[in-house]
Amino acid sequence: MPITKLLQMLGLAAAYFLAGQLAYLLKSSFGYASLNWPPAGIALAGILIYGYRAWPGILLGAFLINGLNPTTASFFSGNLSSLLVTLIISSGASLQALAGAYLVRRYAGFPNALNQLREIVLFFVFGGLLSALINSTVSMTTLVSFGLVPSAAFLDQWGSWYLGDVFGIVIFSPLILVWLQSTKSGWRSRRWGITFPVLLMFILTSAIAFYELVSNNQRIKLRFDQHAQELQVDLENSIQRHINVLRSLESFYAASEHVDGSKFQRYTMPVLKDIQGIQALEWAPIIQASEREAFEKRFQQNGQPRFQITEQDINKNMQRAKERSYYVPITFLEPYLGNEKAWGYDFASSPERLAALTRAADTGELSLTSRVTLVQEQGTQQGLVAYQPLYHGDLPLQTQEQRRNAISGYIVGIFRIGDMVMAAFQHKQTDGLIYRLIDQSSPAAEQLLFTSASDQFQPTIITEKNFFYRQYCAAPHL
Repeated sequence: MPITKLLQMLGLAAAYFLAGQLAYLLKSSFGYASLNWPPAGIALAGILIYGYRAWPGILLGAFLINGLNPTTASFFSGNLSSLLVTLIISSGASLQALAGAYLVRRYAGFPNALNQLREIVLFFVFGGLLSALINSTVSMTTLVSFGLVPSAAFLDQWGSWYLGDVFGIVIFSPLILVWLQSTKSGWRSRRWGITFPVLLMFILTSAIAFYELVSNNQRIKLRFDQHAQELQVDLENSIQRHINVLRSLESFYAASEHVDGSKFQRYTMPVLKDIQGIQALEWAPIIQASEREAFEKRFQQNGQPRFQITEQDINKNMQRAKERSYYVPITFLEPYLGNEKAWGYDFASSPERLAALTRAADTGELSLTSRVTLVQEQGTQQGLVAYQPLYHGDLPLQTQEQRRNAISGYIVGIFRIGDMVMAAFQHKQTDGLIYRLIDQSSPAAEQLLFTSASDQFQPTIITEKNFFYRQYCAAPHL
């Protein structure tokens, strides 16, 4: 290959790449297309000036631009799919320039000075409107096929890509032709007469596109904030509904002279059927060390010979609870099926649960643990345990010391966090959203209570830069 041809291809690749970088700097909204894409005009003009054999320069320039674009993922990552997507899109850019140059030469009579209305119209129709169909169609079809763009967004994204290429061709192809072919008399005299209007058109279209994209970003952010606020209210209402179950059960105990297992079951079963996020409702009395043996024997003599107060060992296996001054064992438990492992478990054996128990007893208010792995959990969900203190009715409760002396036990709600969140959002549109539930009062490593993101999904983080501001945003789940 002659050195001149090689330099022409490398120069075309460099021009394509630099123009693409400029277009990304002017871009103010994340996505796959710019509303004004100068490289398309450079590609068409390059083929018209240097000939069809210059197409590898376009392929190289497009490959570099698309490969380094964070939206399509860098080919330097070594990902074969990213490499293939980049290559197909880059090939579409080359094919578009070749087809555009062929159509212009055949139907617009190029080369000519483009100083007649018919020549100008035909140039823009065949070089711009028709040829720009190629890369937008090839690229968007590829992105949809590889799952990088949802099929529902195909038309919107395709339209942006198509218009970006059309504007790039209409604005920049004549500008390049008038300067690189200025030695021809038909072009030299019109150099500045074409340059100023074209640059003015570029500035105006860029300003309009920038304004529209910023306005669109604001509209999207407003809709997102409104939707997020609705979800927050739904979640807060759901949590409050779960907590109100414990307060209702407290009132039931306060109004009853005696509550046994059958009464507890009759009261709680309708509630459990109605509210989906509750793993179990429980009653856990305070059992002093001196009362332990009699407490266990009472159940053993009533058909449960293996019943005992238990705790977990370091391997999360259940074992007989060690000697302590008092215990808080799960005594009534509904539903029993699926939660059998937890029956008799001593909440006071766990530091996290003991802290919540103490806080509830001292304040007289409902208290929640930080996230815990439930005793009965078979999967990977984290749980929360809520304790509503219950006191002997004939004792004073004005001071902390009085409340500690009067505590008789706890009404307990066991919540699987994921189930509680999904119950709150079951009638809401959450497709494409990633949401998390955070406990800001816990240590940083334990704050995450729930996330809707799967282990396989990693959200794309896009860093946007332009001449007006810098913005960091996460792409939607595609």
